[in-house]
Amino acid sequence: MNEVKPSKPDAGRRKSKSVTLHDVAQRAGVHVMTVSNALKGTGRMTATTRATICRIAAELNYKPNRAARALVTGRTGAVAVVTGPVSEHFYAHVVHLLELELAASQTQMIFMCSRYPERDLEFLIQSSMVDGLIAIDAFSELRALSSTQGAILPCVYAGVLHPELAPSLSVDCIAVDLSDAAQDAVQALLDLGCERVAYLVSNEGMAHSEDVRARTYRAAMEQVGRRLEIINVDIGIDTSRRDLTRARLVEHIQTHGAPDGLLCQNDEMAISAYRALRDIGLRVPDDVRLIGCDGLDDMDYFDPPLATIMQPVEKMCALAWEFLQIRLKQPEVPLQRAVLRAQLRQRASLAP
Repeated sequence: MNEVKPSKPDAGRRKSKSVTLHDVAQRAGVHVMTVSNALKGTGRMTATTRATICRIAAELNYKPNRAARALVTGRTGAVAVVTGPVSEHFYAHVVHLLELELAASQTQMIFMCSRYPERDLEFLIQSSMVDGLIAIDAFSELRALSSTQGAILPCVYAGVLHPELAPSLSVDCIAVDLSDAAQDAVQALLDLGCERVAYLVSNEGMAHSEDVRARTYRAAMEQVGRRLEIINVDIGIDTSRRDLTRARLVEHIQTHGAPDGLLCQNDEMAISAYRALRDIGLRVPDDVRLIGCDGLDDMDYFDPPLATIMQPVEKMCALAWEFLQIRLKQPEVPLQRAVLRAQLRQRASLAP
């Protein structure tokens, strides 16, 4: 059993060079392997020994040299996560859940959030700074890169995707299928007697048929012979810009009149739409029935509470990390695929 000698708080400070595991071991009076195990949360030692080593490492401002570790072990101990803008509550929640998953396995998360996901993905794929990558809602960018880069960094895609498109990715994939829930949402609006059901999007890409929400909306409306009305407020990919969505939806309604049923690309858009409708004196659900998509807790705190399509985010994040760990341990395992189904959460904004 390795026991630790008491440390001298001011002794041994290193100012001119990086602190190493050997420095921590010397201060603690234990073998360097004991220090390594303590900091990784592995090995057999008393809780007191582990805590003391961690304290001494913090006192010395020890930071792992991931480049050196990678040269020796072939691993950096870090995983990159690429998401949409964390100004959107949905992506912030996803990052939080993935951080918990990785931390439980003593893995560092390198977080990248950009308006240019293809550039970030290309950088990560070509670098050796991480062991693997979890890409959230970056289907088009990943598909383009995997087709041009050939073999790429161990990677898992997780996010909204129609299962039919999953085979076009050459990486492990968790597809969150919104099609049944989106169909239920459109059908709920039609069953409630809505004559003019519109779909609110933030940019032209979200109105494209590759997006499962747009595809389902189009199919459901065409099936019953209804006119399509896709309202594009053209604010780009960051839907947290609620002031712009609000103003442009008001402008659209003042010009074209209001739909009596409104399905929104996500909950951020639904929140903006709710405020826009109130601005011009329209009531939810009396005048306009409103549905979001994501499953944010915020939706339950409106008056009336807003219906939404619930994404199984916790399960998606847990499975993404599980898939990546398998890929890292068994690089030759066949491509891993999973489909998770979203569900419509009916609330008072869909009241008869």
